[in-house]
Amino acid sequence: MSNILKQLSIFVENKKGELSDITTLLASNNISMSSINLSDASDFGILRLMVSDINKAKTILDEAGFSSRFTDVFAVEVSDHVGSFNSVIKALAKENINIEYTYTLSNAQIGAFIFKVSNKELNHAIKTLKSDGINLLSEV
Repeated sequence: MSNILKQLSIFVENKKGELSDITTLLASNNISMSSINLSDASDFGILRLMVSDINKAKTILDEAGFSSRFTDVFAVEVSDHVGSFNSVIKALAKENINIEYTYTLSNAQIGAFIFKVSNKELNHAIKTLKSDGINLLSEV
């Protein structure tokens, strides 16, 4: 089973109600979100989502006029102790793998983070973390 996960990246206008429009579309189509990250600039933002049905979500959002795309990411399980997140960062740093962004994943059973690295470093990052004994998730 692959550790490469698909994230939905949506370009959104920086205006009132835009996020609500997206979450309402997803909820009304029975799509749940396990993780969300919103980065903004002055006029637009990028909404990053991990959802229960990524293909259905993309179709619904595209049909509603939102611009979206799939992004390859991976999820790393972290324990609830000091230094757990740092061990992941150190493993990637020692291999000179640049982290483009990271954010938390909501799951009641475990703590986890989503990571985005360059596409050319993706498989190397996954292999590095596995060899360091770090648990990667195959689904979220």
